[in-house]
Amino acid sequence: MRVAERFDTPAGPDIVWGILADVEHWREWTPTVTEIKSLSQDGLKVGARYRVVQPKLRPSVYEVTECVPNQRFTWMQKLPGGGLIGDHRVSKSNGATEVELSFRSEGLIANVVAGLFSKLISGYVATEARSLKSRCDNVARR
Repeated sequence: MRVAERFDTPAGPDIVWGILADVEHWREWTPTVTEIKSLSQDGLKVGARYRVVQPKLRPSVYEVTECVPNQRFTWMQKLPGGGLIGDHRVSKSNGATEVELSFRSEGLIANVVAGLFSKLISGYVATEARSLKSRCDNVARR
């Protein structure tokens, strides 16, 4: 399973990245997150772990598996034989900033879990994209 949402914003990549990389404050701009707490206190970098609490889901731990500041980060909730993966990408495009948020599953158990929650996952990714766009657009207007 893979779900992706893309949008453009007039906010610069540094602004978008600043909002995205500040994961512990996502609850301030998206209703899909109740709490994100760092378990490693190292900031957003490969190996950092976060406890993520979302409505209608059990709390989970995501580990950052890829991080290129001002461009992208990927984190994964590990499950036996695979995982649930969130990817966040920021790039400059024709005078605007293009953002892509995606979520995918890898492995048998992760695919089953994603299948059971596919409607909720799709809705969360869409809501996060709309919420992030609104936050970025508002910051750009200031």
